[in-house]
Amino acid sequence: MSNKNYVRGRNFEYKIKKKYEKKGYIVFRTAGSHSVADLIAIPKLEKINEWNPILIQCKATTKKTYEKEMKELVAIASKYGCRAILETKNKTIKLVI
Repeated sequence: MSNKNYVRGRNFEYKIKKKYEKKGYIVFRTAGSHSVADLIAIPKLEKINEWNPILIQCKATTKKTYEKEMKELVAIASKYGCRAILETKNKTIKLVI
């Protein structure tokens, strides 16, 4: 039987994945890799104003602060010229644009 928290988090990641796919991005889920981003969204070439990929961290719960994870996400996004976004149940937070 699957862990409830894992299933909740996975379902939330799929929900966010669909959100970005509807906007025209191709989205890759980095399941089980324990990477800094849960999703990587890449825009179509036509989206000149949004040309760089997005590293997305998804948090289905807001009970904790994820300061260390967010600092790491921002550092990697900055280093590789990506945007970084934190998606939570209630809001989208742009960390690096």
